Amino acid sequence: MSKVKISVIKKFSPKEVLGEDFIRPNGKPIVPCGIQVGDEYIVDETGNMPEGFCHHAWYGLYKNVSVLKNGGGFPDWTGENMIITACPDGIRPVIFKLERIES
Repeated sequence: MSKVKISVIKKFSPKEVLGEDFIRPNGKPIVPCGIQVGDEYIVDETGNMPEGFCHHAWYGLYKNVSVLKNGGGFPDWTGENMIITACPDGIRPVIFKLERIES
């Protein structure tokens, strides 16, 4: 099994997505995700979520991490060893590059 490197390559604020700030029903605005462009995380051979990684993003990325970790790839999209994907948060999405790295 391989390791997978998760790199943060782009993030969006609610205003960039919706054209305006998003205000919750309780009156508080939703702020951009705390993950920063340039952050990198390593998924080791156990396949567990990296320490400090966002649980919501992990839910959206896990299936692609598993494919790469177990030797699969995405030849029609980005190649055998990498994929660009996003977390499922539609109000403040973050774009990630997932890369298989050999142990």
